[in-house]
Amino acid sequence: MRAVIFDLSGTLLDVREGIFWQYEQLTREFDGAPASRKEIAEAMHGTAEEVVRALVKNESVPFKELLDRHEELRNQSLEHVQLYPGVGELLPILRRVGARLAAVTTDDSRSIATLENIGIKQHFDIVVTSDHVANLKPHPEGVLRVLEHLGIPAADVALVGDTTGDIIAGKKANVAKTIAVTHGFGSVDDLKEAGPTHLIDDIPSLLDVLDARVEL
Repeated sequence: MRAVIFDLSGTLLDVREGIFWQYEQLTREFDGAPASRKEIAEAMHGTAEEVVRALVKNESVPFKELLDRHEELRNQSLEHVQLYPGVGELLPILRRVGARLAAVTTDDSRSIATLENIGIKQHFDIVVTSDHVANLKPHPEGVLRVLEHLGIPAADVALVGDTTGDIIAGKKANVAKTIAVTHGFGSVDDLKEAGPTHLIDDIPSLLDVLDARVEL
């Protein structure tokens, strides 16, 4: 593979603690007690506005006030972001063997600052965020933008993600390999149903599948 395109949150970046923290803080402030992690996990299936509306029970507070406070907490939660094990070692290895690296994320441009703060931004040739495209994954626009920027045919590119949206976007863009990692937000059954060319449990396993097809 001449290039590897990564999703960020749930694939390279472990953001779970930050997500739990921001909604625990929000519900503690406005409801008097934090929502449970089970409640938060079950609510994480829509936009930030939908999640806030589902979790905060205090109806006396103007919704805009809730959203403004959530935005403040969301920015603070970036301090809780960590790399999944093996990411810090893998990226420079891929660069040394000549692979171009890119990222496509449904997060906004704050994710670029997160990559800088956590010390891996320099490994990427391009990072496409929600601020750069009109259509988010599973639409292939972000992946196609990366391919155009790199000037590398899709047949020479692998995509790595943790959700069905990542896998579908890669397949729609006709990349050679779509690699699903199971440590993120997507369930194993859903990922298998999306039909990736490979399924791996952690980032270090990526080296094993970049040059060999693995049947599910």
